[in-house]
Amino acid sequence: MRLTGAGVGVMLAFSFHASPAGLPQGEGSARAAAFPKAFIPYGDARPVIEAVRPALPAELAGRSSAELELAWSPWVVQRDEAIRARLARGDEESIVHFWHYGTSFTTLPPVTERTVATLGGPDAAAGIADERLAHFIRALAAPGGDERLQFARHVAARRGIDPRTAAGMAQVRLYLQQLRQRVVAEYEEHRRTLASMPLVQPLTALAAFATMFRDRGLSSDTSVLPAFSIEQTLQQMGEQGRPSGGRVRRVAIVGPGLDFVNKDDGYDFYPQQTIQPFATMDSLIRLGLAAPDELVVVTFDVSARVNQHIEAARARARAGSGYTMHLPLHADEPWAPDLLRYWERFGDRIGSDAPPLAAPPSTGALRTRAVRVMPSRVMAVVPRDLNIVLERLEAPAAADRFDLVIATNILVYYGVFEQELALVNIATMLRTGGVLLTNTPVPPVPPLKMLGRYTTVLHSEGKRDQVFWYERQ
Repeated sequence: MRLTGAGVGVMLAFSFHASPAGLPQGEGSARAAAFPKAFIPYGDARPVIEAVRPALPAELAGRSSAELELAWSPWVVQRDEAIRARLARGDEESIVHFWHYGTSFTTLPPVTERTVATLGGPDAAAGIADERLAHFIRALAAPGGDERLQFARHVAARRGIDPRTAAGMAQVRLYLQQLRQRVVAEYEEHRRTLASMPLVQPLTALAAFATMFRDRGLSSDTSVLPAFSIEQTLQQMGEQGRPSGGRVRRVAIVGPGLDFVNKDDGYDFYPQQTIQPFATMDSLIRLGLAAPDELVVVTFDVSARVNQHIEAARARARAGSGYTMHLPLHADEPWAPDLLRYWERFGDRIGSDAPPLAAPPSTGALRTRAVRVMPSRVMAVVPRDLNIVLERLEAPAAADRFDLVIATNILVYYGVFEQELALVNIATMLRTGGVLLTNTPVPPVPPLKMLGRYTTVLHSEGKRDQVFWYERQ
């Protein structure tokens, strides 16, 4: 069996301005996190509704403007609940990858797209996956202190399954096998969609890709690759004379991600981690776009697990402990030289090198690094529960809006209508002059006024991002 993921989406929005002296970091963090959130009002959504009427969901389609206005608030509440419910499907997908890729519960080799050939082909790989399943189920019965196994057991428990009993072990086996069938079917459908995209018109192909995951569960997977795309794009913009001076002080990251088990290799020999909030700080400081003591990062996520992870890191930072990130790269991948240089210096503006944990032999050849982020940088990250499709923070004045908003692998999980609503919410939280960067091309509808360009970012041979940027006027 072969499992693989589509490229990670990167979305970035920012504005640069001449700023007054920054608030002390603690005060700035508290202020940035204190703004109330609100659902998008019908008045702001109306231009989107008129522009994309053929793409409206069934419960809104065919209604008059007056009927839509009456239905809007109840629909928003119901859609918010539906979006948040998709987290459970994303959790299940992560559990399937954990079963196939994890090394913490078995010495058997991982079954990834990269390793299928070395394992003897698809049939042999499927046999190893079945053996791994037996090991995985035994580990779920006694997870000990392993946070990933504890979470996988929690996912099974939501279905009323207790793997500590003989009946429960049989139930969890059937449950996981059914999940694998669903995940494989989804990926095969995605492959067919990608194969049908026109190679001679890459922008048309990207537009077709833009909503490809709209029916999938919401996943929190992440890696260092989107962070590299962001820094490369920011650097190119600077070389083109943009931005024109000033400092970034307030940053928002939509869906910061949690490295549970990613879709490519699924390393699990280090604790769960979030990367993007700290990578963004690192890049902005390195490129001279932000002063360390002025920078505040607010994360937006609908996942309580992600938000709690960041809040726990802040609690440890208050006690003087930093935050360690592990950065494995497969040694056999023909990585782009720029990416390797980025990987080698990653974190040098926000922390220092730390001893990396040893990878199990079954992971194969790896380059490993670890970075310990200093407590003051950790304290500058503040989590907020927020659904970017339907919610925004209500800043009381233009001076309190964000200078930078980042969302990674977010818009691809939604249809056209929800994508456009998300753009409206992002625009309301940005200062005038903000720029939106995304490799999920979503043309903004009036009254948004944005100008478009794009950057091509090479990760390795055959893997690249097209990162689009738009400036709000």
